[in-house]
Amino acid sequence: MKVTAGAAFADRLAAVPVMPRRAGVQTVEHPGAGALRLAYETLALPDDGQRMVVHLPADEATAAALDHVDGRRPGALRAVNG
Repeated sequence: MKVTAGAAFADRLAAVPVMPRRAGVQTVEHPGAGALRLAYETLALPDDGQRMVVHLPADEATAAALDHVDGRRPGALRAVNG
């Protein structure tokens, strides 16, 4: 399944002048699943100056909502290819 971002998301992302804090929890609004609480951590990649931001469900309600949206069985391993 390929996931693409909409124009509203791309506009918000372009407006961010710097990388987010290294770690935290943020709430995003999904059109089908409602409010999702996502824990994130920013990882620096060695030698090339790039960073990777990893998001995971911050609570059971968010995990269940993501399982429902993706059609995964509850508790299955989540992997995102970029």
